Amino acid sequence: MSEETIENMRERIQRCRRLAKATTDERTAEALLQIADEIEADVRQLEARGGF
Repeated sequence: MSEETIENMRERIQRCRRLAKATTDERTAEALLQIADEIEADVRQLEARGGF
């Protein structure tokens, strides 16, 4: 996995968090934050394994 892929994943994390803040629907915000957390966990695992 390349550094570019990891950076794209980080951008998706930020996008999800921004959307979660912008929405007025609580369930949507929770779902977006969960997605961001899951992607963040994936990034940490990849970095720990040296997967980029």
